[in-house]
Amino acid sequence: MNKITLAAALLALATSASAQLTNKAYIGGAFGASNVAVECGFPYSCDNDDTGYKFYAGYKVHPQIAIEGGYIDFGKSSISVGSIGVGSIAVDAFLVNAAGRLPFTRELTGVGRLGLAFVDTKVSGRTIYGNRTESTTSAYFGLGLEYSFNKNLRGTAAADFTTGEVDGNEGTVRLLSIGLQYDF
Repeated sequence: MNKITLAAALLALATSASAQLTNKAYIGGAFGASNVAVECGFPYSCDNDDTGYKFYAGYKVHPQIAIEGGYIDFGKSSISVGSIGVGSIAVDAFLVNAAGRLPFTRELTGVGRLGLAFVDTKVSGRTIYGNRTESTTSAYFGLGLEYSFNKNLRGTAAADFTTGEVDGNEGTVRLLSIGLQYDF
């Protein structure tokens, strides 16, 4: 009987919390084309294009302003000498940002994001940088569009930008993505 009472109390608490957060909290995920802009230098060559993904959560403090936190995997740059792969540089980041929304129509909304990225740049293989991971804090900027399918589900298209650093050399990283967002 105590388990049933506890389950009922937890359900009531969750329903109450959900009612208070109606359309204020949201989660999202997306995937798409990424680019890790790296200058390889002679005798190396780089394939800077890859596939990346992101996950995020947000809370609307105003209908057009939200605070977000998230994670982006910007993919990697593959490094080679001739046709022989010798290493890679992978970049990922945890984000904290503000998101501003501007409704264009009832369904379509523009989104601008500005914040901080806590970036990890991981070098592996036989490169001039050796095997290492460097962590930096960089500015983060994003632009996007959201299309409302219904009250809770949105399709997203976004561009996310920040920088990664290895041995004092800074490079821009980018993710162009499509995904889904669910508003609670």
